[in-house]
Amino acid sequence: MLDAPEARVSMRGVRKSFFGNEVLHGVDFEVRAGQVHGLVGHNGAGKSTLMKVLGGLYSDYRGEVFLDGQRAPLTSPGEALRLGVAVIYQEFALIPHLDVAANLALGHEPRTRGGRIDRVKMRHSAQELLTRLGFSVAPNALVGELSVAGQQLTEIAKALSREASVLVMDEPTARLAPAERETLFAVTRRLAAQGTAVVYISHFLQEVLEICDTVTVLRDGTVAASRPADRFTLSELSRVIVGDKPADAGDARLAGAEGTPAPPVGAAPVVLRLDEFGPLGREPSNLSLRAGEILGVAGLVGSGRTSLVEAICGARRANGVLKLDGVPARFRSPADALKAGVVLVPEDRKNRGLVLVRPVGENIALSDLPRHSALGLVRAAGLKAKVRAAMERFDIRAAEGAGTQASALSGGNQQKVLLARAAATGPKVLVLDQPTAGVDVGAKAEIYRHIRALAKTGVACLVVSDELEELLTLCQRVAIVSEGRVVQEHSAASLTPGELLALMSVKEGA
Repeated sequence: MLDAPEARVSMRGVRKSFFGNEVLHGVDFEVRAGQVHGLVGHNGAGKSTLMKVLGGLYSDYRGEVFLDGQRAPLTSPGEALRLGVAVIYQEFALIPHLDVAANLALGHEPRTRGGRIDRVKMRHSAQELLTRLGFSVAPNALVGELSVAGQQLTEIAKALSREASVLVMDEPTARLAPAERETLFAVTRRLAAQGTAVVYISHFLQEVLEICDTVTVLRDGTVAASRPADRFTLSELSRVIVGDKPADAGDARLAGAEGTPAPPVGAAPVVLRLDEFGPLGREPSNLSLRAGEILGVAGLVGSGRTSLVEAICGARRANGVLKLDGVPARFRSPADALKAGVVLVPEDRKNRGLVLVRPVGENIALSDLPRHSALGLVRAAGLKAKVRAAMERFDIRAAEGAGTQASALSGGNQQKVLLARAAATGPKVLVLDQPTAGVDVGAKAEIYRHIRALAKTGVACLVVSDELEELLTLCQRVAIVSEGRVVQEHSAASLTPGELLALMSVKEGA
């Protein structure tokens, strides 16, 4: 940390409106050189909007922004970057058909004397940067073939390659496993020690208190509190975020009765059984899941968790035997699995879950259309009633009701749309991959309640999550995946987060 930190960023009286509706109401926000400054709040509180002003994406704001004491004309993202502001947004700004090295060098590619792109130098520079950051991403890997976590690491490396004096990280660990988070924390601390001003936006309140020097809370477009991180406790920070309402904390241990581990399912019938089953190219697994059980799937990024659950849901080719209600089943596609009652809620809700350009109602009804159709025609009346009931049941908040475009919803409401769609099909097995990634503490508690409610009706739930507390609180058992197969199973009540992380970190045969 610098001995005498100065205000690297000073935002004064910032206001921003959309279609006449003001969402930032005169926000004052300051970040000092050498400081990691946490910015927290509910979805819709204004965090991302404020940072998009700083990043030059919204040039029609009112108020003043100063960088190093000089008024900054933030007229475009390019101008903001020229002034030393790099923003890592939640939505990736990567080109999927290019490799990692090309994405890192985009806009400032090294050239040969003949003017061509020097691909050897470009990949060498990319490898140097990735090695320095400790990121296990190959420079020649196509970005479109990377996991979500791999794309997140590439996005972070791309921003850091610009040597910015102000670095904004918007939910940087939402898709990262614990080991990758620790790597990111180390990089963040090192950048701050070198004088970089870091703005850290996250719904993971415990990590905000761990990594940040100062925390500012936005609520409904205004600053609710701003003070040193060591003057907040986790419970107090949660209360400030939600205002006067009772807080459902991001740390599941603070969620009261809703945060207690789910009761054992006892002798409930086995709904799903894997016998030497696994995705092609991976070692097979043995696993069983009972009616009404919530079973967690844990593993480091690259462990093969998602490959396994996608094979279960027909999204990947598989070997071995999968039994549903004791009867062998083979799903050639997610549509086959859906017909049999096995439904996947994917981790990437924007690209693989929702049709963002279509209304909420259509998104909810999408998987249930066959039951409301005859001779190619949809029975609209019954379907509309079911959509209304689903929106009410899952408390989906949309400005224009079922006609609201899915892209206009907050992350938490988008996730609830996916849950509502899955529940509408009457599933036997519900597979949830990262069900609370990138949602605020209030929405997270709601999603937990909905998953538990579905389990109480007899739905067998399989939950993949990077959040150790989430797995240990929400689930009765946890299956640990390594190199694509289930290697251990434990009662969730018997583990602490540290013990679970240690089990996940042990390589088979070591």
